[in-house]
Amino acid sequence: MLVVGGGNVARAKVLALRPTGCSLRVVSLTFAPAFLEALDGFDVERHHRAFQPADLEGVHLIISATNDSAANWIVAAHARSLGLWVNAVDDAASCDALFPSILRRGPFVAAISTEGAFAGLSRVVREALEGLVPDATVPEFEALVELRQQLKQTLPDPHQRAEYLRDILWQIQQDTLLPKASNQ
Repeated sequence: MLVVGGGNVARAKVLALRPTGCSLRVVSLTFAPAFLEALDGFDVERHHRAFQPADLEGVHLIISATNDSAANWIVAAHARSLGLWVNAVDDAASCDALFPSILRRGPFVAAISTEGAFAGLSRVVREALEGLVPDATVPEFEALVELRQQLKQTLPDPHQRAEYLRDILWQIQQDTLLPKASNQ
């Protein structure tokens, strides 16, 4: 994977790639300290210079995250001429691949996207979901996944199983979202 840019936006894209374990080639005129920290744990080939078309050799996906829309366009044009996929930050027209805003809580994953039209909105919605689905719920998610696996054995009919699980989820939702009645 090629990342062109070394600032905060490129950092956010690199952090989104962390779970993939991919190798990175990064090219930028400057590298922000926070961007360099985000590279920890990656197999990285780093170049402190402007993008060159040869940087596209051997990669399949390009993230162009510079502060220069003309530079992003040049990267995208070269990549497309080779049939490579591009995520050009803040330029939906130059994107072949979009990165949604992702919330991960154990086996629960939610991806929110505006198809490149307004990335900030996706981030705000994801942050709102973070408040609704805190890290502390991971054991509950894992228990529900385990329950579902057990029900596959004891309740083989998929429609009955789905109805049973919906009833449980509905009860959990009611218990979580409604205020508890006091015993006064």
